[in-house]
Amino acid sequence: MCNQNIILKLKVEDPDDIYGESTDFDEIKLDNCVVHARTVYEGSNNNRQIVSNATIMLYAGITTPFIKLTKDHLGSKVVYNDIEYTLTNISESRDPFSNELYQYKLQII
Repeated sequence: MCNQNIILKLKVEDPDDIYGESTDFDEIKLDNCVVHARTVYEGSNNNRQIVSNATIMLYAGITTPFIKLTKDHLGSKVVYNDIEYTLTNISESRDPFSNELYQYKLQII
């Protein structure tokens, strides 16, 4: 279980870049994650749009390193199987009793 690896290229904010066009990234290799490479659609009939090309699951205590992600990281890059994707959504899962974060679900396109 959790045998896939990805490279996460987190956007580095440049305070001098007023247009948000910075192309600087910090690369982090994440081991022991799960990648579901399948296209996810939203909508119905002929009005469907692609929401993501893959879903990546990162688990606390399994994925190394398990880093803190925020909505500020949307637009960062993910490399899986030598293909670069863009991070479009970050969902957190927390334990209902302790409120401890145990999983991130990332959607990439």
